[in-house]
Parts: sequence; C-alpha cells; structure tokens
Amino acid sequence: NYKITKYFLEKGLSGSEPLKSDEGMFFIFNQPDKYGFWMKDMKFSIDIIWISEDRVVGFVENAPPASGQSENNLTIYSSPENVDRVLEINAGLVKKWGIKVGDQIH
Repeated sequence: NYKITKYFLEKGLSGSEPLKSDEGMFFIFNQPDKYGFWMKDMKFSIDIIWISEDRVVGFVENAPPASGQSENNLTIYSSPENVDRVLEINAGLVKKWGIKVGDQIH
C-alpha cells in the first residue's frame, strides 16, 4: 500500500526512543536513486550510511535531531550517488566501527 509505505518512509525513526546498541533502521529501495533523509521530530542523533549494491558509498556522522523545526528549515541529508539501501544507526558507530567508503556489506 503506497500510503503506508510513504508514511513509513517519511516517519522513519521520528518520535522513536533511542536505538539499542545493536539496532538500526534499514531501508531497501526498489530502484537506485539519490534519496534524501531528514531528522524531523527525532529525539537522538544518528549516523546514516549510504549503500549501493553491497558497497558503502558515503555516510553522514552525528546527524543531530531537529525536533520542533518547520519542514522548510530542515536539513536534508542526500546520498552522494544513487543508492539502493540506507542504514540508520546510533551516532558515533561509523567512527567506532571504522566504516569507510568502499567497505563491502555482507
């Protein structure tokens, strides 16, 4: 159902409690494209990992919450190239785990 999917994609982790250390939100897209993510109504910072096929092509570290901001003032974090997957994890894990552009995803 398109409406449910669109709502879920717009909502993401907004309004959620912080993730546990071994949790994340994984987005799988049917078609590679440059996807944009915002931090609307988030309660915690996250790292966003952009994935094309099985390779990390970029990431955003420590994207801060944007609670209470109007949609017109939100930062949009966009993938650096077409991707088919995106992983949102707790802020600081990209650095802690040493994730680099070019890393293979299994």
